[in-house]
Amino acid sequence: MRLPFIGLLLFASTAVAQVGPAVSFTSATTTTSNNTVTVPKSECGNARRFTWTRTGNICGGSLFIYATTGTCGGEPTATDLKLVSLGSSDSTTTGTVNFSVQQLLAARGGGTDGGSAATCDSQTSEISFNLCASARQVGGYLGTECQTAYANVGSPTFVLKYDPQPPATPTIAAVIPRDSALSVQVDGAEADSTVIVEVAMVASADTDAGTDGDAGTDADAGTDTDAGTDDGGLGLVGSLALEGTTGPVTRVDKAAGEGNVVITGLTNGVTYRLQAIIRDAAGNESPASASVDATPVKSNGLFDAYVDAGGQERGGCAAAGGGLAGGAVLAALGIWLSSRRKVS
Repeated sequence: MRLPFIGLLLFASTAVAQVGPAVSFTSATTTTSNNTVTVPKSECGNARRFTWTRTGNICGGSLFIYATTGTCGGEPTATDLKLVSLGSSDSTTTGTVNFSVQQLLAARGGGTDGGSAATCDSQTSEISFNLCASARQVGGYLGTECQTAYANVGSPTFVLKYDPQPPATPTIAAVIPRDSALSVQVDGAEADSTVIVEVAMVASADTDAGTDGDAGTDADAGTDTDAGTDDGGLGLVGSLALEGTTGPVTRVDKAAGEGNVVITGLTNGVTYRLQAIIRDAAGNESPASASVDATPVKSNGLFDAYVDAGGQERGGCAAAGGGLAGGAVLAALGIWLSSRRKVS
């Protein structure tokens, strides 16, 4: 009885040894949601680097690492970019792959089923590529036989998304003058994008400087609850970048959906010219919006106290809101006004 038992043990050890391969990918490039690396047109030729690590045994055939516009699994086709090929006797367990969108686009011309090869300039629409690993499966009655079918053995699936399209031109819907500042409402920003506002002083020769009649008068101006907070960074981006202006241009950016863009550090009574730009997640920038002129004005302090008390930059009778919240804001303003009278 011992011989059959020993035979079963030996067979079991062989079965344990026949473990199919698995490949783990890591990225040295910053990714967005779902392990996506978004590439703008300006970086089409820049190589992206990924590290791979293999565990398990290659059971006949080869292990392939490749990039494709299709789904992962199966052997790479003529239109895929082949990156690594390991035979069953290859002991390599880790390595790196470097490739660019430019290479991926060129590889698509390698077969009739993938379309013609494209370049960074000719590819005008968005296209995505999956980083894959595939190998033969281990199966059979006892789970130890090399199968002829290939399957996806890589994880996670990284996606290289080429986005050559810039965002649509935004619109400056309203500019709200404030004390030494301007609060700018920009419409037309898509999700996951950044709103950029450039501002420069209008040249003295501009005779209609400061006469923009609707600056700050838009009915829904400042309806964003976060309007009036300055989360963007200030930076000088050169002189005379806006037509008809003088001196340096200040650039302020803020994530879309986080409220108005507020430019601080301006001079009251001086007219400034503004334009807006949208930068998408890939880094593409939209054309600049039509310019708008506006002039910051000195505050009497009431509005600032209102905002500090929790009010919102809405305008009109609805500014304080209703109920308890509105009452609290008005009460805070009453205390502030009372303290002002005592001081005076």
